[in-house]
This record gives sequence, C-alpha cells and structure tokens, in this order.
Amino acid sequence: MAKLDPTNQVSAAIDLYTVASIHQQALVDALAEQIAAWRGLPQFVSASVHRSRDGVRAFTYSQWRPRFDPRNLPQPAALAEFFPADRHLLEVFASRSRGGKPITIAVGVTTTHLAEFRMRPAQQPRFMELSSAEVGRSLDVAPGLLSATFHRSLDGTRAFNYGQWESEAAFQLILTQPGFNPNQSSYWEGVARNEFHLYDVICVEVGSD
Repeated sequence: MAKLDPTNQVSAAIDLYTVASIHQQALVDALAEQIAAWRGLPQFVSASVHRSRDGVRAFTYSQWRPRFDPRNLPQPAALAEFFPADRHLLEVFASRSRGGKPITIAVGVTTTHLAEFRMRPAQQPRFMELSSAEVGRSLDVAPGLLSATFHRSLDGTRAFNYGQWESEAAFQLILTQPGFNPNQSSYWEGVARNEFHLYDVICVEVGSD
C-alpha cells in the first residue's frame, strides 16, 4: 500500500499507455517489472500500475524525492514492444478525501477513475481555479467518492484527476449530476477537453524511508 501525497512534498509523475486489448496483460507485466526495479533507487518513494477496464490502457503513477525526473531512467527491454508512453511530471493543486482520511493506493480496494484534461498552457490556471472550486462539491453529490486529487502537468498542457470510488456503480452516479457529465454543460467547458476511464490497481511498490 502506498500513500498519495497531496501536499507536493514529493514529486509525482504519470506514464500513460495505450495498447491492443490482447497485449494489455503483457504491458501490465512489463510495467510491474519496471516499478519493481525502481524500488531500489534512493529517489524512489512509491509507484503503482493501473489496468483499464476497457482493456486498451494502462498507466503508472509514481512519486519521487523532490526535483527528480524519472523520465531519464532506463526502461525495461519489454516496454520497447509497446507504443511509447505519454509522460508527464505533475503537481497536486487540489485534493479532498472523505472524512479527511489519508489517501492510499492499494491493490483491489477501490475503483480508480482517471480523468485527463487537455488544454492550452494559457488555460491551465483557469482550469485549476474551476476544478479547485468543484472538488469539494464532488464529494457532496457523490457519496461513493472516496477521494479526488487534481494534478497539473508542469508543461501546462494537461490536468489529471485521480479519483477513488467504492465501486463502478458509485462512479456512474456522478455523471447524472449537473456539471459533471462530459456530454452536457460541464464546469470545464470552453477551457479543456476531457477524457476519462476506469482502472484497477494491479500492483504497488513502496521505497524504503
């Protein structure tokens, strides 16, 4: 089990992959090998591998000692068989959890919702303002939402919401709420384009303190 740090005391990174469904498991296995190799690095804090429920995506979410860039690390040879990842360094700008509990990442405990927002760098500050205002309301209108943590990419082109839910059914309920349905008028309309998918945590590695 890993702790998600919402305070930016560590650096965060996300590596997003797309893959043919018949190769998803092979990709997940290669990513598990990668984060296991990271465990011995002094800069490493934690990492987790997530497999999408639609069968064609996977991502790693990792945390590092401040100012370390994991994109410079060598990758396992097995990853050369797949399309390169869309890789971003991140900073948390808004985070809430139900009951103020610490946010943890563990295998088989929650349904993970990763929302990716694409924008022009000039629009990122406005998106951050809008999302920060909405993150509290999301817990109010969605009783099955356990935590929501918004990150901005340091290059200004992305934002990500890492959300944890009791179940997929609980997640579906928020899509009926005003402002959260991407097919209707949403709070990010005119500022960013949104894509979201549901994932399961497959493996977690934690570094030594």
